[in-house]
Amino acid sequence: MSDTQSNVVAEGHTVGEAVRKAAEILGVPAEQVRHKIDVSHFRNEDGRAIPVDTVKVIAWAADPGETEGALAAKAWLEGLIEKMGIEATVKMKTTDDLRALLSVNSDQARFLVGRGGSTLMSIQTLLSEAMSEEHGDWKFKIDVDGGERRDDRGDDRRDDRRDDRRDGRRDGRRDGRRDGGRDAGRDDRSPRRRTDREIDELKRLAQRLAEKVAAGGDAEVIRKPLNSFERRIVHMEVAELEGVVSDTIEMDGERKIRIAREDAGDVAEA
Repeated sequence: MSDTQSNVVAEGHTVGEAVRKAAEILGVPAEQVRHKIDVSHFRNEDGRAIPVDTVKVIAWAADPGETEGALAAKAWLEGLIEKMGIEATVKMKTTDDLRALLSVNSDQARFLVGRGGSTLMSIQTLLSEAMSEEHGDWKFKIDVDGGERRDDRGDDRRDDRRDDRRDGRRDGRRDGRRDGGRDAGRDDRSPRRRTDREIDELKRLAQRLAEKVAAGGDAEVIRKPLNSFERRIVHMEVAELEGVVSDTIEMDGERKIRIAREDAGDVAEA
């Protein structure tokens, strides 16, 4: 952040709300806003921490060149999904090295993913081709999750969790699919379809941890890296078991799955 940038202060009940307000003040899309938390908001004049119901951010507009490739990719992906007749929300994150993560959330995620991630691989390829002429320096990754309901903090809500996932699982059985989210281009490598054996091993892992938690253990986190296809497999497996729930959390800069007892009260739908 340079001294010449125009900074604004915005306040909201969540960081997301504060950033959106800052975007309105700055007159730019929310995706173009850069911000840092105003930590002084959480302390009194003596420097002691105090309870507050809101959060303040100091925000500024990024140089358009830092986000134009990501915004173009987001618009392209939203247009494609709309033409497919699928309702979804697309969010984007960028880094300083011209990389963008496009996160897609839809109750119809399985149609975006395809069997073993095949449809998502095709979408990833089409996106790269579409962006190559004007934004060839950018690298894009698409992450798909299904049926999430989140507030501005990215926390998931629990309403209708189990029924939605069971319906998705039954749909998969009817048409022979083993569908779910899939990270395309993880670590810039070509995405690979998961074998039935790998999927079964992942299901057994989910079952073992869920049974351990249900028997009275503490919440368990699957620490191994999982792409969105693999996370969806785990969520659907846990949803079939009584007394346990799962959600997705951020840990060490990556998305991990946490499994906890259903009565724990601190786990939401993932």
